[in-house]
Amino acid sequence: MTRILKIKSAMACLSLSEFFGLRVKKFKTRKLCDLRTALTLVFVAVAANLFLLLPQARAAFNENMLIDAKGLGMANNVISDTSGIMSIHWNPGGLSLMGEGTYLTIGFSTGYMTIGGDFEKDPDFEPYHDAQGNERKDPVWGKSSETSTGQMYVPVLDTTLPAMGGPIPFGISHRSPGSKWTFGFSIYMPFVGGWEFDDDDPAWYNNGSTVLSHLNYAAPSVSYRVNDKLSVGATFAAGQSVMKLEMSPRAPNELTNITKILGEATQGMSNPVFDLTIPLPLFGGGFGPYDVIGDVELNVRDDFSPSYTLGALYEPLDWLSFGLTYHSAVESHMTGDFSFKYGKQWQDMTAWCGSTAIMQVVSMIFDLPYETTSEQKGSVSMDLKYPQMVDFGITVRPLKKFALTGTLHWADWSSVSKNEIKFDQKIQLLQLAKYMGYTGGSNQLNVDRKFEDTLNWGVGGTFQALDWLQLRVGYEYRESSANPRYADLQLTLPTMYYVGAGLGIKGAGTGIKMIKDVDIDLGLGYMWNKKRKIPGNYSENFNLDELGVGFNKPYVGNSYEPKMTAILASLQATMPLEVITGLLVDTADYLLPSKWHSKKDPKVVDLKAPVDSSAGLINNMRFKNKYYFIEDSE
Repeated sequence: MTRILKIKSAMACLSLSEFFGLRVKKFKTRKLCDLRTALTLVFVAVAANLFLLLPQARAAFNENMLIDAKGLGMANNVISDTSGIMSIHWNPGGLSLMGEGTYLTIGFSTGYMTIGGDFEKDPDFEPYHDAQGNERKDPVWGKSSETSTGQMYVPVLDTTLPAMGGPIPFGISHRSPGSKWTFGFSIYMPFVGGWEFDDDDPAWYNNGSTVLSHLNYAAPSVSYRVNDKLSVGATFAAGQSVMKLEMSPRAPNELTNITKILGEATQGMSNPVFDLTIPLPLFGGGFGPYDVIGDVELNVRDDFSPSYTLGALYEPLDWLSFGLTYHSAVESHMTGDFSFKYGKQWQDMTAWCGSTAIMQVVSMIFDLPYETTSEQKGSVSMDLKYPQMVDFGITVRPLKKFALTGTLHWADWSSVSKNEIKFDQKIQLLQLAKYMGYTGGSNQLNVDRKFEDTLNWGVGGTFQALDWLQLRVGYEYRESSANPRYADLQLTLPTMYYVGAGLGIKGAGTGIKMIKDVDIDLGLGYMWNKKRKIPGNYSENFNLDELGVGFNKPYVGNSYEPKMTAILASLQATMPLEVITGLLVDTADYLLPSKWHSKKDPKVVDLKAPVDSSAGLINNMRFKNKYYFIEDSE
């Protein structure tokens, strides 16, 4: 607690002696309700951000989800109408629009998501048959997959929780009186995803549980006001990339079906010659096309993945502004551990490969697994790349109280062509996969992605309904980066439609004493997917019925239509830092013995008007204690 007080007192331009010398009037009982309410909003959220750092987790809708409440309410159309601490992400040039002094922003984001889809039998698929000629029926045919269970990664504990929500965003900004420089710091997640299906859900064959996120745990930023029309800025971030996968793969194809037919046909047979050479039943009974190989777990992370963001905000006229932002690529070299747990059918087959001396020799010659094991585990590494991105926005104000914004968002997803996962040992599954055409080797798993560039667009608007109330709306079309020929249920999700609505409240204008120094933002969003079916015999990572092409194709003989919706919400508060320090001193004097109370009246730093009083600069600034992003329309 002492360290926190030191940091906050320094940021408020108070010496340590002045801070601890503050004297607060005797705390009155009638203020207890107001103090408790304020502490609930401020102190708990700050503590959670600084020490728990529980980021929100969502399905991987690619990028820019739940950055802040204003971005959510305007469906990310804030590049040229940016404000608040999360200009650090949207457009660092907009950080100059924060007021003079030191401001703290804290928030909480949550949501409800459903993800799944419908499986249908491909009418052109020729079914597999058993030794008696009976058709083998895929248990997936006609089934639906669905989950609303999110997965949240907890950095400090290095674990996941089945939750959807967290205290994000968090940030602080400072500008000295008369300075053109504004400094900021934030914690946020530009990429995030996580969900888990029930054990009996068909999705487990390809993606039972997934966590994929990138957390910027330290994002310092700086902005410079070049003149009354132009601001530029830069953010330098240190991030942590995490991936966790769980699945129960299967391998429906002609070769696995043949092993099962031969195993069934020779079941119960015995011959002295064969018992010493090639024992019966063949292949230990065989491994069927719809048998589960086992359970796979992968946990990898990179605790230092740097990136940077550059931005500029240009306001040539008081009714026109332009924004331009560049986000660098994030390249992570992740390491961790893996586990392959093999089922009984698989173990029976590997035991058969080493059951006799001849079988062992043959297995060694062809590099086949012949030592039975229930589990392989060890170390693993992989490289993961989040692409570079460019955002452009334009805002016009045809009326004093109304603003219309348009945004283009380009992402270089084509730079991500495949995933390479390297193991510290030969993997039995990969040893046998080469006889189905896999060429990646026995200790490396290659998955082609061939993602495609995206160019998303959106529109948004704000309306100054009252002096203290701003209303916001937005729409964004989010094209999927997935190449349909390589689609699966892990990292490729469909095109989404996104609508948002929100509001901003200037506490000083509401007449409510408790929030007179607090500005509040609320954002709500709803997303749903564009209908696009994966047809039968189509995707190399999903259902293509062709040996030697692709690796994990658990849904051969099926078509699939994904379904996805999400309801998102974010609430945040921005206030001068001295509001927090004052609350802490009030609380200390209330809880501690009277002899330990401070002796001086608290010193509060007055909010100053910006040095540059041009119309373009006044817009979206805290001006003479006004809300920092509400336009001074009069």
